[in-house]
Amino acid sequence: MKKWQITCVSLILFCTNTEKVTEVIDGDTFKTDKGKTVRLLGINAPEMTDPGGDLAKEFITNMILNKNVQLKKDITEKDDYGRYLYYVYLENKMVNKEMVRCGLAETRFYPPDTLYKREFLKTEKIAIRNRKGLWALPVFQIPDTSGIFIKEIAQTKTPEGVISYQDAGKYYGKIKTVEGTIVFTNNTGKVCFLNFHKDWKRYFTAVIFSSDFDKFPKNPEDYYLNRKVCITGLIKEYKGKPEIVVKSPSQIQIIK
Repeated sequence: MKKWQITCVSLILFCTNTEKVTEVIDGDTFKTDKGKTVRLLGINAPEMTDPGGDLAKEFITNMILNKNVQLKKDITEKDDYGRYLYYVYLENKMVNKEMVRCGLAETRFYPPDTLYKREFLKTEKIAIRNRKGLWALPVFQIPDTSGIFIKEIAQTKTPEGVISYQDAGKYYGKIKTVEGTIVFTNNTGKVCFLNFHKDWKRYFTAVIFSSDFDKFPKNPEDYYLNRKVCITGLIKEYKGKPEIVVKSPSQIQIIK
């Protein structure tokens, strides 16, 4: 079979996977006329209970609701919640990437579904630089592009402005440096949780997503366990407790 014939066959197979969007749930999830719940691959928009969630939903609603979209999978067909995972196209425009370009979603890939990771990260950097969309507000944790940087400092006294992990819940929506000892960790393969209290459902947690694992020491759940640290970042509320998403090791200072 000639090359152009293979291309045409591939294109036809791709275009036949067309479905109509019947409901938009939030900035990265919708339903189709074939009964599917679709989660957009490679991005994470704010939850509806978070700042900016309504803006992200409004944008994607205006873009795709009641329209036919093309759905393209990567490696994994469904996530742990039974949602279909797709790159979504409206005509020749990829909706996932458009959300990142407009600053209404951040890039977040989970292996093995990383086909467009490099492309999305480039788009995200431009959105951050230009303070597009929600990057103009303290909604997303701005990535550190300085590379791997692990700093250990000798502690003489608590630096000015640093707060205890027990007080983190008082500072939602603010960038702060949180101090404490990581006493319990868990790496699910998709997310690594660095917990500052054994009652992790109530107390502060630092979160590393698998899309950023390659920036950190191997097995971060072991590397940081039982270390006293200062973690800097945007404090968000998740399931009733405070957390910081750690996108770079430079956000973590290890206290000797």
